[in-house]
Amino acid sequence: MLSPVPLPSYGSGRSEREVRLAVLRPGQASPIRPSRCWRRLLLGTRTLMVLGLTVTVMTMAGCHRSSGEIPGLQLPRAHRSASTAAAPAVGATAAPAPSEPTSTAESSSGGSPARLNRSLAKNSIYAVDLGGTRVTCTVKVRSPKPPLKDANLAPYGKKLVSCLVKAFAKPLAIYGIDLTAPKIKAYRKSIKTPCGRFGQRGAPAYYCSITRTIYWPVTGDNGSEAYTFARLGYIGLVAHEFGHHLQGASGMLSEYAQRSYETKSRSERYLLSRRLELQAQCFEGIFLAVTAESIGLSSSDRDQLRMWHAYTGDEDPPGSRKPDHGSSAAQIRWLNRGMESADFGRCNTWTAKKKSVK
Repeated sequence: MLSPVPLPSYGSGRSEREVRLAVLRPGQASPIRPSRCWRRLLLGTRTLMVLGLTVTVMTMAGCHRSSGEIPGLQLPRAHRSASTAAAPAVGATAAPAPSEPTSTAESSSGGSPARLNRSLAKNSIYAVDLGGTRVTCTVKVRSPKPPLKDANLAPYGKKLVSCLVKAFAKPLAIYGIDLTAPKIKAYRKSIKTPCGRFGQRGAPAYYCSITRTIYWPVTGDNGSEAYTFARLGYIGLVAHEFGHHLQGASGMLSEYAQRSYETKSRSERYLLSRRLELQAQCFEGIFLAVTAESIGLSSSDRDQLRMWHAYTGDEDPPGSRKPDHGSSAAQIRWLNRGMESADFGRCNTWTAKKKSVK
């Protein structure tokens, strides 16, 4: 079953751990009137507190549960120091502020360079329409029944990732999006990552954008996860995680991190998470669409995909499940949207009405 990473308590805007760390809150008046030197010392202490709290919040929000798990997030630019911006401690590369355009490669028309929009609502990726495009993958479709041997899981995942890069790299490059292959790490027992410690239970896979890696628990395909009941289970799972990788490559996670950090509303944070997850679901559908002939996508496969996601919605047991991935109906709807259109512009969950991302 899918189990989300615990979210901070937002009654006070901070988790209990953060409150314990916050001896002096930013802006809080000291009961003792300090001298000028002590004011400077307190100011420096408060600054360090803010940076420490920022790292704490973003680390806790850093990884996404898979049907995916919340991707590892970089600190919002406003909260990074000059030295951190030069050599960021979190994330592989420093990301521009939300919506900040960046000069990129020459446009497809041969005119002036395209401008990369990294925002959630108007991202450059939405201009990529692959309707009618057909991509041939040499990788053999391998059903999770029976499951692959543990030693073969990562190599197979790498082959699927290569096909995903083949499908998307060139079209995205036209609009200034540089797409590289994420790493695949299959692991036994548990693994410690910059996004947290992952075990064998809780999610069938995790994506961490800090390391640009898909983490795959080796026991996930033993029949306990819903994706194993679909012939295209392995492909769909990796394609969903790759969807989060696309969100990172297109710069979306910068604004997502900013908004996720700034909100004090638990319901709003869940809403942001659902928009992120359902978009990855739609991106998965695009990949299935452009490789349909190559992977032999059939009506039976579509039925199996629907059955898979009928068990992964936020409304399903266990009762501890959080509303951060969307209902089964929403997951299926956004997956179909990608499969039917193969158009990234149809995957804009950030401008969709709330009722369509429940």
